[in-house]
Amino acid sequence: MSEIDLLALINEQPLGIAEFNADNGYYLFFNESECLFRCLTHRQMQAVCLFDLFDEGDRQTFKQRLKECLQAPIKQPYFFDYEKNQRHFQMRLIRSDNGSIMSTLSDTTDTHHLNASYRINQKYIQCLNDAVIAANIGCWDFYPQEQRIVANEAWVTQKKYKDKDFRVNDEMFADVIDGFARWTTLVHPDDLDATVELIEMHLKGDSDVYEAQFRMKSGDGEWIWIHDIGKVFQRDANGAAIRMNGVHLDITKARKLEAEIDRVSMTDPLTGLLNRRKFEALFDASLKATAKTKKIFGFLFLDVDYFKKYNDIYGHQAGDDLLIAVSKVLKQSLRRSGDHCFRLGGEEFGIVFNADDKQSAVSFSELVKKNIESLLIPHKTNTASKYVTVSMGLVTEQNYKVDDVGRIYKKADELLYKSKENGRNILSCN
Repeated sequence: MSEIDLLALINEQPLGIAEFNADNGYYLFFNESECLFRCLTHRQMQAVCLFDLFDEGDRQTFKQRLKECLQAPIKQPYFFDYEKNQRHFQMRLIRSDNGSIMSTLSDTTDTHHLNASYRINQKYIQCLNDAVIAANIGCWDFYPQEQRIVANEAWVTQKKYKDKDFRVNDEMFADVIDGFARWTTLVHPDDLDATVELIEMHLKGDSDVYEAQFRMKSGDGEWIWIHDIGKVFQRDANGAAIRMNGVHLDITKARKLEAEIDRVSMTDPLTGLLNRRKFEALFDASLKATAKTKKIFGFLFLDVDYFKKYNDIYGHQAGDDLLIAVSKVLKQSLRRSGDHCFRLGGEEFGIVFNADDKQSAVSFSELVKKNIESLLIPHKTNTASKYVTVSMGLVTEQNYKVDDVGRIYKKADELLYKSKENGRNILSCN
């Protein structure tokens, strides 16, 4: 390659290329791009001192870089960054064999702006991450083909575990040790299969969004409720899910509040028994549950004898105390997990229960009646006893239809009325 060809090639380069005297700052050689970056003509470049192209602060920094470059024991590049006319530049300096300085000059404005944007974005991301941690939101990425879970710190700490015991490092997002397998060990056994089914359904594309609520074992040994929401954001050429991400929200308090609201709405405030609203829901469910067994379904309907007269004589507070005492007897009489007692209104109560046969159902009902009279609560105007008593109607069914709720309730009501007609403190059965 001739000298002319080499010079032409150097002039075509996008970088400013130059050689200058390190002592006085005058150019010994420069290409076309060097002129363009300096905004000077060839004649001006030949006369200018490079030091004079910088303001005082940059000039001193530039001279310091030159000194370091010249005194370095081995040849190595030194960099000088500066700003001029709202553009950013970088000079790469290296010592030549004759003691001059060879340099390249590049416009780094775009890179500078990108770096500035990156720093701003990182700041925003850090602020967002701080907000996510403060809000106790666990963020996760799931890679199903590798069974990896990548999560933030809150994903771990919201479950009251130590971050170092769960993630491979403390970066903003890091792999969860043992990934999906680790997650399965924390989910409540009763919730795991249904939740995995929802995940697999979404991975196959059968749902737009994955959403589930399940319990997870926390670091203090308690079960917490998690609301898990996620979506597949990347699939391979065959449509298989590559990456799915989402969030864990701790909804334990909300679930407890929901349960408390449900309890209050379904409970009689005076006696603590289930109320009429809950009775209507449980009656049907109990009937269907018993239909799957060989047991007898029993519904005991009872009413405190002459309760209005009791209130008139002893006062409403005594009447309330009486209802509470009767309620305690009913609660203590329940023998199976599927048995329930209710306050149906005023002085009326009900028990829904299962029995092995009709005789055991009758014996159970007689025992309840006896236990109430055994409270020995005085009742002057009770014609059936000198103490508080109850009249009862008992319906027992074995071969019934699950839509027989209305008929059974009506029959129990008729039997209760029959007990009152026959002198009270009596159990009448179908």
